[in-house]
Amino acid sequence: MSILFYKKPDYRPNAEGPLNLQKCQKFVQKTKDCRGEIPPDLSFERIISNKALPPCSLQDFIDYLAYVTNDAENLQFYLWLVDYHQRFRNAPPEETTLSPKWNFGDPHSSPRHSGNSGYSAIGGSDKTLSVLGVKDFDAIEEEDISNASLIEDRLGGEQPSPYTATLGTLKFSEIPLAESKPPEGNYRRSNSAQPFRLEINRIITHYIAPGAPRELNLSHKDRATVLYALRRTTHPSAFHPIKKVLDLTLRNQSHPNFVRWSICNGNKPWTIFLRTFAVCNILIGFAVAILLTLSHASRWYRILAALMWWFGITNLIAAYQGLCVLLLRRHTREVRPWEIDEQGRRYGATDEEALRHSKVLYEETKSRWPVKMELFGPPNTWDNQTWMDRYGMQSVFKKTFEKEVPTQEQGLHFMQNRIVRQAEAWALIITIPLTIFFTALPKGNLY
Repeated sequence: MSILFYKKPDYRPNAEGPLNLQKCQKFVQKTKDCRGEIPPDLSFERIISNKALPPCSLQDFIDYLAYVTNDAENLQFYLWLVDYHQRFRNAPPEETTLSPKWNFGDPHSSPRHSGNSGYSAIGGSDKTLSVLGVKDFDAIEEEDISNASLIEDRLGGEQPSPYTATLGTLKFSEIPLAESKPPEGNYRRSNSAQPFRLEINRIITHYIAPGAPRELNLSHKDRATVLYALRRTTHPSAFHPIKKVLDLTLRNQSHPNFVRWSICNGNKPWTIFLRTFAVCNILIGFAVAILLTLSHASRWYRILAALMWWFGITNLIAAYQGLCVLLLRRHTREVRPWEIDEQGRRYGATDEEALRHSKVLYEETKSRWPVKMELFGPPNTWDNQTWMDRYGMQSVFKKTFEKEVPTQEQGLHFMQNRIVRQAEAWALIITIPLTIFFTALPKGNLY
């Protein structure tokens, strides 16, 4: 692709209403049309397996979804689901046989063939299914979800030990279910002998049930069919509709948007300052050219204005892409507001501070993930986090000239360098005609 017409990944807006496969296919098609915009070093597999370096690591991806797009529950559930696939696969056979694989294509494995609706697990009824638009369960595509998550195999991760899973370089430990409290309602009537039943019940109450703290944006049909399946089995295949929707959304919407956002190495105040500075350079260039044209000075002095034009236009085009050339040359970026802590630690408040400032108390089920992430807890809101108050009290000067941290990901440097070279090329194309025009003008001889 010509450097003059290179562009960073296009922004993918959120789909209106609940997600389904038809809406996700639009993201897939847009990704196919924009191949080559994201280098292999920043692929979804590398980021999700925590092989990409900051500011494109898995932690940065979670922070982006939490603080920028406000849909971190998609990635939180996705990481848990991949982990659950692997833990279920390595569980003792005598336990896994209690939870048979769920076949969505089986006409006898659907709510319309059972007196107890799968939606009744959250206090609903068979009538609720028709309200949710669940009519034809036979047409649902079947897929072996046990083999659907092959990230570990493709990346050559080590073989997980029992009840410990490996996703590339990530190691997930089983949630301490012994400390978990049984959820309220009709979930207690589920088969408690099935493996991971308490964990599945908690996942339902936190992510799948309507009104859950971290409710996934699912279609009514997908939600009802999954709840029905989980009422009868804890096999990972019961999550197939959710897994497919989340996989398509994260790969083809959230991931390109995250890479696009990561290219910006300055915060909003700095970008505004940079654009103003670039415009001032361009205006100074015109002032110099006009003053020299009206004077007795040699016309060749007017070439000095070209330096101001080229420098200003380069920075203006780069700033339009959210990129600061100076920070790029220094291989740094400004810290994000949520990364600032008064003690100088990254990622803001500690777990104890989060507990004290949270409206909804966490239960004793904190999982030990390799990133800062709470699987269970209140909604993914950050209105009460301490960094909000600290950042709000900062002066405009401090917000503009924020602390810098190094950028380590070479794939990101590749994309940023291409944008800067593009800006320099366009600046040169614009500067040359301007310089020729002013140089060709006769002297004004006014002073």
